Amino acid sequence: MIRIAIVDDHPMVRAGLRKFFSDQIDLQVVAEAGNGLEAVEIVCQGEVDVMLMDISMPAHNGVDALAAIKARAPKLPVLILSGFPEEHYATTLMRQGASGYLNKDCDPEEIIRAIRTVARGRRYITAG
Repeated sequence: MIRIAIVDDHPMVRAGLRKFFSDQIDLQVVAEAGNGLEAVEIVCQGEVDVMLMDISMPAHNGVDALAAIKARAPKLPVLILSGFPEEHYATTLMRQGASGYLNKDCDPEEIIRAIRTVARGRRYITAG
């Protein structure tokens, strides 16, 4: 079972992802957060296998949260799911420790593939 934390400031996005993941027998949402500070708190509890996180959030954005998360749990896979185009952020965030980057316009099945890939310790890079 892959334990997932969803970090996004939009409750509707979190609810949709939680519902979508509930149809997968190997995925379980165990935590949710609406900002980067809450994401760091989740990491400190240590019960997550993959963190799925947006970039643009209040009270500690995803970029700042990524640095704080990697300082506390360097091996935790963090998969960025953002509305920003890949060419603007993907390379920089991957260098800063993200395990993958997906645009929110991607196919939902791609999110599942990406989670499973990063949970195995690999990086996920889209064709774009």
